[in-house]
Parts: sequence; C-alpha cells; structure tokens
Amino acid sequence: MTLFGEVWPLALAAALTPTLFALQVLVVSGPKWHSRAAAVTLGSGVVFAFFFLLALGGLSQLPDAGTGTSSRWVYVLEAACGVVLIGLAVWMLRPHPEADQELETKVRTHAEHASPTVFAGFAAYLTVTDFSSLVLVLPALHDVTRSAASVPEKAAVVAFVFLCVMLPVITPPLAARVLGERGLRALNRLYTVLMGHQMQVMGTVAGVIGVLLLIHGVREL
Repeated sequence: MTLFGEVWPLALAAALTPTLFALQVLVVSGPKWHSRAAAVTLGSGVVFAFFFLLALGGLSQLPDAGTGTSSRWVYVLEAACGVVLIGLAVWMLRPHPEADQELETKVRTHAEHASPTVFAGFAAYLTVTDFSSLVLVLPALHDVTRSAASVPEKAAVVAFVFLCVMLPVITPPLAARVLGERGLRALNRLYTVLMGHQMQVMGTVAGVIGVLLLIHGVREL
C-alpha cells in the first residue's frame, strides 16, 4: 500500500470536527466576517502547525524512522491511540444537553464587539481541546516518519493531512465567498444538523477508528 493509501482514512476522519466548523459558520453568518474568518483560520492553523511540528520531530526519533518497516512501536502507538479514542467516544456518546448550545452562546455574545484576536484565540482553544482529531493525526504522521518514501512524497502527504484538518475552517468562508447567500443558507442547514448531533458525530467517528486501531495494534504485538 502507498503512503497516501495508509494515511487518507485517518486524515479524513480527523477532518470531522463539528465544533470548528460550527464556529466558522457562525462567524461567516455574522458581521465583519472576512477578518474574523481569517482570524479563526489563523488561530486553528497555528495550533495544528505547532502540533504537526512537535509530532513529526518526536516520531522521527523512533527506531523505525525512514525504514519503511513496522516495528513494535507502531503497534503500541496504534493500540494506545485506539484506547484513547474509545474513551473519548464513550464520553462523547453520553448525553451532553448543554454542549449543543454552549458554542453558539459564546460566539453570539461576542459577535457584535469582539476583535478578530478574540476569535483567533477561541479557535485556538477549540483546536487544542479537539482531542479526537489530534489523536487521529498522530498515527497518520507516524506512517509518514517511518515510510521509506521520498522526501517530496512525504511532504505532499503531510500537506494533505494538514489540509484535511483545516477543512472545517476553510470550507465555510470559501462557500460564503463563492456562493454568497445560497452558500450561507446551505451552511446554516448543515450547521443545524451538526449542532444537534455534534457529540454523536465525533463520538461515532472516534469509536469506529479507535476500535480498528486497537484491534490491529493488539493483534500485531
């Protein structure tokens, strides 16, 4: 299997981040959305970029770096990530009646007077606390560091993973700019569905990927 073939399922799963998407939809639906949407993208992007640098730097020090073969560390990491994701899934799938309205309340409260800096900080906070996406990215980046693929191919795969995790904050302003009011209506319909089931969406994705990682990791140990 190619490096891209190994990584893309985890990358797309990590892109399912309803909270960041919801924040950006609320931003583009409100006043002064151009500067605020850019701030949200910047805030989230800085956190993800820092995480990518730390993860790639640490994983490249493992014994299997650049070998193209799987060592015991791979399966330990997979099993550990699986356990964490299953734990997150159990928590997310429990009833959280206050979570559906908490984000909207916070954003609406600041919608009229907050500076772009506040929105950048809020996006950074949501990204840091988006444990499911961060945990999903970790084994994907480990696939990159242990691969024997060329440096340009690895760089392209890392860029693809980064683009995937940024989709929730990139898509809403792009849709608003290209499609205008029609795009905003579609975004708000999707927002309504996601905000009513945000925990279930993230919990289901985390649970499925967590079980697969745990089974594969334990089987190969």
